[in-house]
Formats: sequence, structure tokens, C-alpha cells
Amino acid sequence: MNQEKLRQRRTLVEGKVIIGIDPAKKKHQAALVDESGIQLGSSFSFPVSHEGFEMILWKNIAKHFSTCNPQEVIFAVETSCNLWQTLAFYLHCTRGYTVVLVSPLSTHHERPIMNLDFSRTDPKDAFLIASLARRGAFSLYEQFSAHSNALHALGITYDKLRKDLARNRSRLRAHLERIFPEFLSVLGPHTDSAIYLLKQYLFPDEFLALDIDAETSALERISRRQLGRATLVRLQKLAHNSIGIIKQNEERLADRLTLNAWIAQIETLEAQIKPVHTELVHLAEQLPDYEIITSLSGVGDTLGSLFLAEVRDLARYKHFKQLEKLAGANLRLSQSGQYVGSRHISHIGNRRLLWILYKMSEETARRVPEVRCKYLRRQLKRRKHRKNVVAAIPQVLQLILALHKEKRTYETRATTVNEMQELETRYAALKAQTASTSVKRVRLPNADHVAARARTKASRPHAHALQVYDLVEEKTP
Repeated sequence: MNQEKLRQRRTLVEGKVIIGIDPAKKKHQAALVDESGIQLGSSFSFPVSHEGFEMILWKNIAKHFSTCNPQEVIFAVETSCNLWQTLAFYLHCTRGYTVVLVSPLSTHHERPIMNLDFSRTDPKDAFLIASLARRGAFSLYEQFSAHSNALHALGITYDKLRKDLARNRSRLRAHLERIFPEFLSVLGPHTDSAIYLLKQYLFPDEFLALDIDAETSALERISRRQLGRATLVRLQKLAHNSIGIIKQNEERLADRLTLNAWIAQIETLEAQIKPVHTELVHLAEQLPDYEIITSLSGVGDTLGSLFLAEVRDLARYKHFKQLEKLAGANLRLSQSGQYVGSRHISHIGNRRLLWILYKMSEETARRVPEVRCKYLRRQLKRRKHRKNVVAAIPQVLQLILALHKEKRTYETRATTVNEMQELETRYAALKAQTASTSVKRVRLPNADHVAARARTKASRPHAHALQVYDLVEEKTP
């Protein structure tokens, strides 16, 4: 942790009593710690209700303070699930107290240090939360604007709907792979045309009975004339020799009901995600940073809106590494003495933001020269697409923050374009060289085993010995 930032955090809690709270579903556990780190009295719990917040909490605190002054007390809350949000809002917005947030990861690693005991109890966790906050291991609770909160909520909703939609599409595909796998070579299972056909026909014998003349016009209308008679003819040909599992009457009914369930889920989710996406983009467009971010080629309305929904306000971040760490894209190092281990990203952070940054990096690595150069330099060293896309995330974040500070949209620079063209030439030459020197394995008889086989035949004429071959590498001309 940055030492200056740690000093500022410790200054915030210096000389104040910290009330650590371990949130739970039905009741919260609290422990009071003074400025020297000594617990005041016993830990206590209060229910998650109006009575608990307004009466029981303050009644227990009053045993140690005649007046609980917001200038003398700080509340430290562990951010476990969503249980902490109502309490933090109540303490900060309604009561006016300073609220700091302690990560569950911190308490998890701190727990065994206390008395060398791995046990876990609510009173122990409440004390640990307060102790960690006293040492500066916290982040400050902030209340954002209604616009920012709405954008953030819609970003979360869109992400959950997107995942559910992808999950049900995978289920539909898996279902078809058993019944009529050849269908997938013609149409994607989630397309409108595929859904239309699957609602009426599922099994290969049903496609054989399909009336091509009657369905052609409907298929052309649904696919906007992208598909037609040729598609139906091809499906019928594939149905003649399908390797799908033959189903009996009861099985056919079960498969039909299962398919209808997945299709209904897909259609429902698609209908739900559209208004969410529309409002998400509408709210994001009202922010000044929206135009800046979407000026990067490859970052469209969806990715730009989701990015702003997660980071909330770019002015909060002074360095791109802060955003990198927020997403869990920062490097995790392993070094001791002369040993230097491999480097991986930490994955400790906002997973939604990490996915967004990966997609942004993947798209800009194809179109934006600065990101493309970073990607190509790594591709020239080691052709690992996914790792190189992740490695280009810092370049994307640097660009965004630089444009934000300068308050301008992205413009390509001639020097960067020239560098990209040079790297493209080198990369194309490398791919051509790799293709021309592809290795072909040729099986040749091993001389030793040939001799051994001859001796075996001489001793046992009717014996069948296995031929063993060496694998040698031969480069194709």
C-alpha cells in the first residue's frame, strides 16, 4: 500500500473510538475499540430492524459514552455480500457518522494471527474489523449521486441478465447436440430463425416431414432474406443421416418440454435486457466521459456504459494502476531471494469490471494503434492471445485517464500508426515463417527393433512382434 495513503488513513482514525461491526442477515455484531487498540467492554449484537438501528445499537454504545459525538467515533463495517449497505447508509447519511469499509479478505487473513487461533466467531470478527480499521486497512464509504447509483444498479442488472442469457443459450445448444447435432452446423441455436424452426421441429424425422415450400417464405421474413429454401433443403439432407439419439414417445415429450423451457427463458431474458440496455446507455450518455471513452474505436455504447457504471467517477482516480487494482488486473508477484516466480494477475477485485476491461482491450487491440502496438509486441515474443489481451489492459486505462484529464476525444497519431504498421509487417512475416516451417511427424522403423523382430522370427517363426517406430521431425519445404 502507498505509504502516503496509509498515513492519511491512519490520521483519519487517530484519537477516535472505532466501532467494528460484523454484518449478518438477522443481527449485526459490534465491538468498541479505543485509540490504543483495547476493547471497551463486551461485544454486543443488535437486530437488523428499525428498533435495532434506532434504539438497541445506541443503548449499548451509551454504556461507554454519555454522548456519541460523530467527531469522536468512527464506524468500521465489513463489506460481506450486501448485508452492510443498509447499515452504512443509515450511519453515514441519516446519522452523519464517518463510515469506513473493511474487506472480508483482510479479516480472513487476520483471523488466525489473533491468539494463533483459527476459530471464527462474530465477537472475534467484530473486534478484528475495528482493529484493522485502526491500522488503516480500510476504504472510505462514499455516497454517490442518484444518477451514479442508478447507472451502477443498471450495470449490475445488465451483467446478471447477460450471464443468465448466455447460460440458457448454452443449455439449448447442449440439448440440440444430443437430439440433432447437425442442426448446429447450419444455424446458431440462439438466432431468430433457429428459434422459429425449433418451436415446430426438433427431431430429425420432424425435419424430414417439413414442408419446404410452406416454410420458405416465413424463414425469409424472419431472417430478413438472409436464409431461405437452400437452408431448409440442407437441414433435410442432414436429417437423413443424423447421428442424434433416437427417442421414444415419453422421451420425445420430455425433450420437447425441455426445449420449450430453454426457449421461453431465452425469449424472456432478451425481452428484459432490451429496456435495461436502453436506459443504461441513456444515463451514460449524460456523463461527460461517455463521449471520450466511446471515441476509442471498438468501445461501443454497451462497453462504454458498463465501464462508467462500475468506475462511477473517473476523477476519483489519479493513476491507472488504481483502476487496474480495482478490477483485479494488477500483477501478483512471487519473489524471494534469488527465486522469481511467474507473474499472474491477482483476480482480487471487481469481476464485472475485469470482464469489461478484457472486452475493451480485446476490441481496441484490433483498432487502436497504441493498444495494438502493445498487443503485437507481446505476440512477437509469445503468441498467447488471451494473456496478451490482459497485458494490454494497462494501455487502455492509460489512454482513458489521459483523455479524461485533457478532456478530449481520441485521435490517432501518425508516429503510432507508423509503429503499428512496422509491427504488423513483422508479425505477418512471423506467421508466414511459422506456417512454412510447420512440423510433420513421420513414422520410421527403428533399426534396433527391426533387428530384434528378425531374431524373434528366427526363434519363433509364427510369433507376432509389435513394430515400434521412432518419431522424427521433418520440416515441410
